[in-house]
Amino acid sequence: MRPQPDQITAYLKIVEILEKSGVSYRIHEHEPTRTVDDAERNLTFDVSRIVKTVAFQTRKGDVVLSALRGLLRVDYACLARLVGVNRRDLAALSPDQVREKIGVDPGSVSPLSLRAEALLFIDDDVLDLQPTLYCGIGRPDRTLELTPDVLLRVCGGRLGSFSRKE
Repeated sequence: MRPQPDQITAYLKIVEILEKSGVSYRIHEHEPTRTVDDAERNLTFDVSRIVKTVAFQTRKGDVVLSALRGLLRVDYACLARLVGVNRRDLAALSPDQVREKIGVDPGSVSPLSLRAEALLFIDDDVLDLQPTLYCGIGRPDRTLELTPDVLLRVCGGRLGSFSRKE
């Protein structure tokens, strides 16, 4: 499956953000990969160092991105508290909503959001990934590798604890 034009556009914009920031990073090319199971089959790097970004929306319409270790799950109640809303007011985006609101397919969401108004939360656990982590970059056939401190510096966002084991 070839990347769609909007995925390529998102990818190029994210690469531009990285280039302008002057940080060190690496991009890996591979078979299209959308899930942790896909990653275990398709990728040559350590899947325990993958950071997934899950997209949510509040009842008011705010987009919330949550970046956490790929092997963990979002604790909705903890994330809602960090966002400052009731748990009932926070819902995961559907695949169609991810495409519409984020501009990429599910599994390709990056913590480097192209939506300036999106709220980004990074799970505390992400900072423990060493020496580098792997995350989305807008395309299912590319993965971004960088250090946790570079991720935090380039993305901004708020740190908090909102992950749990499966």
